[in-house]
Amino acid sequence: MRALQLHVDSIEYEPVQVEGRVFEEVDRRRYRVEEAVVLFTSVERDDTPEVAAEMLRQVASFMERLGVKRLLIYPYAHLSPELARPEKALEILRRMEAEARSMGLEVYRAPFGWNKRFTLSVKGHPLAEQLRVVTKDDVVARKEERAQVGAVQERAQRAEHVAERAEREPLHIRLGRELDVFSVNENVGSGLILFHPNGAIIREELIRLIREVNRRLGFREVWTPHLFRSTLWQRTGHYETFRDRMFLFRIGDEEYVLKPMNCPGHAMIYASSTRSYRDLPVKLSEFGTVYRNEQPGELTGLLRVRSITQDDGHVFARPDQVEQVVREILFAAFEVLDRVLGAPVHVNLSTRPERHIGTKELWDLAESDLKAALESTGIRYEIKHGEGAFYGPKIDVDVEDSMGRRWQCSTIQLDFFMPERLGLEYVDQDGTRKRPVMIHRAILGSLERFTGLLLEHYNGRLPVWLSPLQAVVLPVRSAQSGYAEVVLRALLEAGIRAELWTEGTLEKRIREAHRRRASFAVIVGEAEEGSGTVSVRDHEGKVARNVALGDFVEWIRGLVERRERNVGSIDDVLAGRSSGGKT
Repeated sequence: MRALQLHVDSIEYEPVQVEGRVFEEVDRRRYRVEEAVVLFTSVERDDTPEVAAEMLRQVASFMERLGVKRLLIYPYAHLSPELARPEKALEILRRMEAEARSMGLEVYRAPFGWNKRFTLSVKGHPLAEQLRVVTKDDVVARKEERAQVGAVQERAQRAEHVAERAEREPLHIRLGRELDVFSVNENVGSGLILFHPNGAIIREELIRLIREVNRRLGFREVWTPHLFRSTLWQRTGHYETFRDRMFLFRIGDEEYVLKPMNCPGHAMIYASSTRSYRDLPVKLSEFGTVYRNEQPGELTGLLRVRSITQDDGHVFARPDQVEQVVREILFAAFEVLDRVLGAPVHVNLSTRPERHIGTKELWDLAESDLKAALESTGIRYEIKHGEGAFYGPKIDVDVEDSMGRRWQCSTIQLDFFMPERLGLEYVDQDGTRKRPVMIHRAILGSLERFTGLLLEHYNGRLPVWLSPLQAVVLPVRSAQSGYAEVVLRALLEAGIRAELWTEGTLEKRIREAHRRRASFAVIVGEAEEGSGTVSVRDHEGKVARNVALGDFVEWIRGLVERRERNVGSIDDVLAGRSSGGKT
């Protein structure tokens, strides 16, 4: 990490233009900070949070000597040719800001991802300007130095560091609150998510996408109750192995369980009638909510909850059908994850563990089928020997988000165990009764966790088709309110989620639209009303002027229908329909 440290009388800076795809939402106005240390900072490729902490330690020590409490962290890419990926750089800068506050400093941070105009007045003393460079080697040396203070003090420092990290709020929780997506209320209970209207929109769009995929794959949607008698869970073996994670209660003399998974219900639907080999594969799907008694210390925002809605699916297949079914699900999962996130995926195949059910021959066949399905996709995968479930091998698909973190999303698991425990059968061609293979499948995983991933991956600015607020109509003056109503009605009739805002100055309304991550601000003034057009402002501040209303409606509806990953940017198509181009 390289930083130019300046002790200043004052600095004024103003975000001018977004640079690159990773940037922070900010008001485009002039900012001023006085009597401060300014840290022009370049985050380098090999930097870690520990490197950033060491840099802060050195800067804080210098500030204490000067008697200065005010720090401005200023992202500045021009100090190094070996810059980190922007997602990583932004994450480290945010951590620096949080850690500096925990040191008791008054901290400001200039926005990341913007070209900025600045002027400053530097103090005249000899220490006013210093260049600092901190590397991993410096961190190692610092650790060795700290080790000499003694084991007791080191343990205390580690405990304090862990506590500080635990107090840091995950990004999706902050965004969920700011964007009115979800909340957790202590009167409802920990780990029980309340999705607000904005969150319900995101969920519904994801469900609609997966329903389309399910129909294409031949799944038929079912519904099962939220609770089953405990005797069913005893038959499946979950009562014995999963009981401490279950919510149990009694109704009269009978014990019931809030279902922690959907699979036994789907198995009972399969068992409700005699199945022929010609009927297989039987494919059932459900957006089922399950309940797991996670421990309070494990609950984290949307990522670890007690009430979980899964895009669940189960296939009951003949052994000779497994490879084809798995291949189809894999291709669908890759397509969905690419369409929604456009991020790298990492695939794992987990094989027979030491403790397992079923014969070695059956496992070898199942693993061979999964390998063949994976290899038919052409994607690289890693084999995790001995890490399969006791009831069958599995494929997991992890996605790498914009900050380089991996999230498990899709999973495909083969199950020999449940068909045996529940007596599932089909009549084969020769008239004998045989066990089907049960395939557990999810593409997104849980809607709660995937929503958290979306918020963090896109920093709250979702693709237009997922955005709760796709357009806000802003009349320049009250005289254009009538025409603004016409524009609003045209958008709503096209299925676009739009609102009309009239209160406050135009500049204030534009800022609020930006803060709320509205995909586009649609501005209508006297000229637009006279020509039947609109001027469209995107999240980067670019404007397509005097676009015919019908053209804009057609264009934004196309973004939604195609589910493009456009997060609210004017593209060349819309710019080409603007009489003033893109400015």
